[in-house]
Amino acid sequence: MTKKKVRKLKTATKAQVSAPLAAGASVSSKTTPKAEPRVQEVSKLQAIKQYFREVRAEFDKITWANRKETTSLTIAVLAISFFFAAYLGLVDMLLSKLVGVLMG
Repeated sequence: MTKKKVRKLKTATKAQVSAPLAAGASVSSKTTPKAEPRVQEVSKLQAIKQYFREVRAEFDKITWANRKETTSLTIAVLAISFFFAAYLGLVDMLLSKLVGVLMG
C-alpha cells in the first residue's frame, strides 16, 4: 500500500470517528458500539496459499531485463570496478611512497 493510500485511509477513518462527535452525539459507554468487529479465523494453510498467490501476482508485475541489457550493464559494472580499482591502487602506491620519503 502506498503512502498516499495510507494517508487517505487514515483521513477517512478519522472522518468517520469524528462525524458523530461533530453532529453533537454524546459519547457514553451505552451508545458506543463495539469498536472491533470479529475477525474470521483463517487456517494456516489458507494463509500460506494466499501468501503465495500474492507473491506470484507481484512477480508477474516485474519487468525483467533482456539478454542485451543484462550484458551491457554487466560490462559497465566491470569497467567501472576496474577503473576504481586501478585508481585506488595508484593512490595507495603514491601515498605509500610519500610516507616512505617522509619517514626515511
